[in-house]
Amino acid sequence: MAAAALERHYEYIAITDHAKGLKIAGRIDEEQLARQGMEIENLNATITSGKRFRVLCSIELNLNSNGEGDMSAESLARLDIVLGCFHSSLRKSEDQTGRYLSALRNPTIQILGHPRGRIYNFRMGLSADWPRVFDEAAKLDKAVEIDGYPNRQDLSPDLVRQAAKEGCRISLGTDSHGPSQLRFMEFSAGSALLAA
Repeated sequence: MAAAALERHYEYIAITDHAKGLKIAGRIDEEQLARQGMEIENLNATITSGKRFRVLCSIELNLNSNGEGDMSAESLARLDIVLGCFHSSLRKSEDQTGRYLSALRNPTIQILGHPRGRIYNFRMGLSADWPRVFDEAAKLDKAVEIDGYPNRQDLSPDLVRQAAKEGCRISLGTDSHGPSQLRFMEFSAGSALLAA
């Protein structure tokens, strides 16, 4: 992933494996996260590209409906970035504003990832009082993600526009599961440009 990011002239890349509570492939616990952090440190020490580049230690933290994560705060404190994401109860039709506000108030996260949890032709995603959610994110200096994975494209340009109006930070991500998927950044960037 680092080599592919360098080829794309990135200045940094965040490795955000799924945290232990999400029962899918690639989830890691606190011990594995610490080992990964050492590997990333070693990699950063050996990168001699002649350019400014850094691999960031991070994780995709699994958030429950109360906005609580599934990893210890101590293990998260050593990371550069914590992406907090909902991975359950994503088909609810009632307003989820309280859930989002709780997540944003979680002191361990900096970015709310794939906020609506939508996937085309599979899941509509959650609804909320988005101006209120984005206003809270702005007050807490938290970012919301534009996930450029083609099936997600979450947030949509209309919600990105609303987030920007509320003064909310925006994070561009790819949800990449392999080097070839880093190209999905173009979709994130495109969404941001459409919202400008």
